[in-house]
Parts: sequence; structure tokens; C-alpha cells
Amino acid sequence: MTQKFKEQIKAHEAPLFYNTTGSTEAYKLCIRHLSSSPFLGLAKLNGGFIYPNEVLYIVDLENETIEEVCEHIKLCKLEVLD
Repeated sequence: MTQKFKEQIKAHEAPLFYNTTGSTEAYKLCIRHLSSSPFLGLAKLNGGFIYPNEVLYIVDLENETIEEVCEHIKLCKLEVLD
């Protein structure tokens, strides 16, 4: 991950989420797993899908992009990270 993208993440004012099985890099950058969005009151979880109450910002760690998501999204189950 480039330093420029890390700086973009740190400068982002809204909460950021990722939707993979887990990422220690995301954890280090304080990016939350998408499964935490309902606990923050930003979305609802129903049948394995997240339904945003408002725009959610999803970080694509591989492509180094931040995407706005307004529609439901299939949740990837978080695995334990070592």
C-alpha cells in the first residue's frame, strides 16, 4: 500500500470500513470491518447483507480506492487475525 493512500485514509473524516475476511493493515490504519457498521448505528444487518442508513465509505485495500456505498452489500465474514 502506498504512503499516499495511507495519508488519504488518515485524512478522511467519515468512518471507513473494509469488507474482506480480515486485514491487519486495515486494523493498523483504524479502518473498521463492515460488520461493525450496525453497532455504530450506520447500517442494519439482515440475511448476510448490510443495508446502510446513510452513505458508507468502503476501502478497497487492493485497488487503493475509497468507494461510497448507498445500497445493500453482501457482508464478508470476518476471520480471526493473528
